[in-house]
Amino acid sequence: MRYALIVIAVLMIAGCAVADDIVTMPTANTMKAGQVDVAAYYLKLDTPGNQPQHVNYETVYVGLTDRLELDAHIAAVDKDRTSTVLVGSVKLLAETQKLPDLVIGCRNLLGEQTTNNPALAGKSEDRSYFVSAAKTFFMNPNQPGPPLVRAHLSLGTADWTLLGEKRHQGVFGGLQFLFRPDIGAIVENDGQDTITGLAFMPKNTGLTIKGGTFGDHWWAGLALRKEL
Repeated sequence: MRYALIVIAVLMIAGCAVADDIVTMPTANTMKAGQVDVAAYYLKLDTPGNQPQHVNYETVYVGLTDRLELDAHIAAVDKDRTSTVLVGSVKLLAETQKLPDLVIGCRNLLGEQTTNNPALAGKSEDRSYFVSAAKTFFMNPNQPGPPLVRAHLSLGTADWTLLGEKRHQGVFGGLQFLFRPDIGAIVENDGQDTITGLAFMPKNTGLTIKGGTFGDHWWAGLALRKEL
């Protein structure tokens, strides 16, 4: 019975933890079949005035099956181009009491050019590949549920699709916290920047309100999750 409760709790937390990459970072969080998550972010950049000052970023996550997910990331960069990056991922392992979630995926499936910067010609449109693992640890193993921490670890190839900076090459990851059912936090590093965030999930709404820091920049976002 205890094992069954732990498995059920893990599945519930995985559902709450979807779309937690903030702005593009792959994790092993995935959608279940028929789930859709849409989100909008504003990223305020701490850059010189002649460079982009902000990014409007939208994401759509769709669970095609319990193991196959397709995402679209739309970035409208100030003083640069608007691009759409498609991401496909496949769940190889589902988390159990002993095993982690394990996901492989590809970013920029269609090879979309994401910047007009001539210095990045031949880079921003490259596909990148990743493998991500995640494991949930309960603060009280005898009572599965918040508070808990979910540890993420990934290995990937270079991704140039955001701000013309190299991300996701080599090892990257972080920690995701759920302090209680409606309040969470994250701290991650995507290989280029450290990302922090706080999230508030009003009960029975499907909404997540979140915001935090992205390197020297700051961000805020709103996400909505529904069943098809």
